Amino acid sequence: MGLLTFIANNWQRALPAMAVAGAIAWLAAFHADPVSDRALFAALLVIYMVHQTEEHLWPGGFRQFTNAHLFKSPNPDWPVDIDGVALVNIVYVWVPLALAAIWPHELRWIGLGWVALTLVNGIIHVVTTLRFRVYNPGLITSIVLFLPFTIYVLAHETAIGALSGGEVALLLVAGVLLHIPVAALFVVPYLHRRHAHA
Repeated sequence: MGLLTFIANNWQRALPAMAVAGAIAWLAAFHADPVSDRALFAALLVIYMVHQTEEHLWPGGFRQFTNAHLFKSPNPDWPVDIDGVALVNIVYVWVPLALAAIWPHELRWIGLGWVALTLVNGIIHVVTTLRFRVYNPGLITSIVLFLPFTIYVLAHETAIGALSGGEVALLLVAGVLLHIPVAALFVVPYLHRRHAHA
């Protein structure tokens, strides 16, 4: 088993320890200034790890839920597969947020863009549950963590004059658009196979 395969199959098992370590590190680093951009971006990274735990470890099943309900696929590992899930959650979530936390001034708009992406993600979880009338993995942390935190960040940035109303609107549009590469990663092969079988 190669390193990338090992990571794809096991990354979620490290999430609880990483979230706890991240929370402790956040408290130690930002207790005196919890609302700086660096603190907020770092907090979102930790919150995302808690959310990913619900989606992919306990109770888990996000991949299987999405394949069964959204794609109507009989294969629980297609089109949303193990490798794709690892790629999205590690490269598309952790890396931008970590970089924004390290360089909060230079990459402020990246951090804020991922705040908006997270808000949209939380809304999608709620809408999905309402649509299918069944729990989907990630719903609880979306309601308890994603929505309150991201709304707070945008409201705080607006209140201190760091964001205008128009900029918040643009960020929300960006939050939607940032989901397109993620969706395309799974939708394109799904459509390609359907077309090939048609």
